Amino acid sequence: MVLQKKLSRFLLIVTLSSCGIYSFKGSIPEHLTDVQLYPFKNLTTEFAVESDIDRAITDRLLNEKLLPLSAKENPDSHIEGTISSIQDKPNVFDDDENILEYRLEFTGEVIWYDHIHEKQLFKKNYRVFGTYFSEEENAIRNDAEQLEREDAYDEAIEKLVDLIVESMTEEW
Repeated sequence: MVLQKKLSRFLLIVTLSSCGIYSFKGSIPEHLTDVQLYPFKNLTTEFAVESDIDRAITDRLLNEKLLPLSAKENPDSHIEGTISSIQDKPNVFDDDENILEYRLEFTGEVIWYDHIHEKQLFKKNYRVFGTYFSEEENAIRNDAEQLEREDAYDEAIEKLVDLIVESMTEEW
C-alpha cells in the first residue's frame, strides 16, 4: 500500500510536469541569458532543507527551460534565498479539540538579481505550507488517503518553487 501511494504520487507529478513542457522564456527579460542558483541559507534546525529546495529549483529551471543555469564566474543573474523558519502548527481540530491536521509552514525570502543592470528583479518574502494529518488521523485512513509530514514538506517546497517561477515569468 505504501508503495502504491508513492507510485501514485510519482505518476501525478510526472503527469502534471508533462503538461508544462513549453518554455516560459518569452517572459524573461531579454537581456538575461543565464542564471546562477546560490545555495539557500538555512536558518532553521531542519536538516538539509536548503539542499532539497536547491534541487527542486534546479530541476524546475531545467525542465521548464526558463534560463540556462550558469557555472560562469559572472552570470547575468542569480537567485538566492533564505529559509528563516519551519514550523509545525495545528490546523484542524475535532469537536473534542484533538488535532486532526497540521500545517507545515516555511517562511523566508527569495531574491532574483540582475547583474547586467545591477538591480533586484524581485525580492519577496514568502510563507508557503503543506498539510499533513496527525498520527491518530492517519491511523484511521487507508494508505492512499494518509498525509504524513514528508508529504507536507514536499508540498511546501513545491509551492516555494512555484512562487519563484511565477515571479520570474511575470510580465516585464
